[in-house]
Amino acid sequence: MEGIVPALVILGFLAFGVSITVWTFSRARNLLNRWASDNGYQIMESEFCWFRRGPFFWTSSKGQMIYHVVVRTSDGHSRRGWVRCGGFVWGLLQDKVEERWET
Repeated sequence: MEGIVPALVILGFLAFGVSITVWTFSRARNLLNRWASDNGYQIMESEFCWFRRGPFFWTSSKGQMIYHVVVRTSDGHSRRGWVRCGGFVWGLLQDKVEERWET
């Protein structure tokens, strides 16, 4: 019985960590999709950037998520760029999305 309590505590921490990770990626994806919809874009490709942060490299916090995207605009043209989800201080708790287009 003594060994069960530490195992349950560890299991609880693992479950909490997995839940936070799932929520983080889901929240970022929802922000990205809402941004695309609000701007009349169709996301053709999107890649979460673990290390590469493009133009957001020096100005992003750990609470923000960066995607490299290719979108189709409402007039049928393709655009390629970077999208940052979340605010600098509050991260994904903020409904903030910013894009920077490649030329």
